[in-house]
Amino acid sequence: MFHVRAGARAAIRAVAALGLFAIWVGAAHAITLTFDDAISGQTSYSFDQNNDNIVDAVFSTTDPSGFNTAGPGPNMTYIDEPGLEGTTGLAPDLRINFPLGAVGSLGFGFAMSAEGNSPNLTVTFNVYDAQNNLLGTATQLAAFTQPVPPTNSSFPEATVSVSFAGTASYATLDFNATGAARYIIDNFTGTFGSGERPVPAAPAQIPTLSEWGRILLSFVLAAGSIVMLRRRQHDSRR
Repeated sequence: MFHVRAGARAAIRAVAALGLFAIWVGAAHAITLTFDDAISGQTSYSFDQNNDNIVDAVFSTTDPSGFNTAGPGPNMTYIDEPGLEGTTGLAPDLRINFPLGAVGSLGFGFAMSAEGNSPNLTVTFNVYDAQNNLLGTATQLAAFTQPVPPTNSSFPEATVSVSFAGTASYATLDFNATGAARYIIDNFTGTFGSGERPVPAAPAQIPTLSEWGRILLSFVLAAGSIVMLRRRQHDSRR
């Protein structure tokens, strides 16, 4: 578990105070997901960026205890609670599905529950397409930062990002369990919301073989009726 050192809590972000759970970033229309509405104990967290009832991203764990939302406390650079906190003992520890697909790049801040720096404080971030092809990967080491110099952060932390070509269907996070027992992520950034990624149009209905058969049969019947009608008219003139 994260054991929080004493200190005043960080000021609540203005965006969170307004009840917003995503921040628009730049011209690329990426969004930053802050998990402000996450609920402890849930095994999945669904994100709908513009409340259009279209799920933009789903974060899930196979840990039956689910996620926590608190961990290292306020003395951090890349974590501003709440976040998604969980165990490093899974493989992978976290999966993120993008129902509409994600493009360009994905990234987030993370921290690990260790009391000192270690080469084992790593996360591997993999991004895949719908055919399970690896589009991009990155491994990042966490280390103490100085949110307010010269004071170190409460726990080792870092940011990690992956740029990729194509459309991502899902991503996985795998934290090194030999370095720490718990992790937390926050400020997940990417282009994957329905406001930026249009909902795919329903495929056009292509007639099946039986439908083609019915169409052909209707033509044959219509042509046969015309032939029979003309034959009767010809016979009546005799």
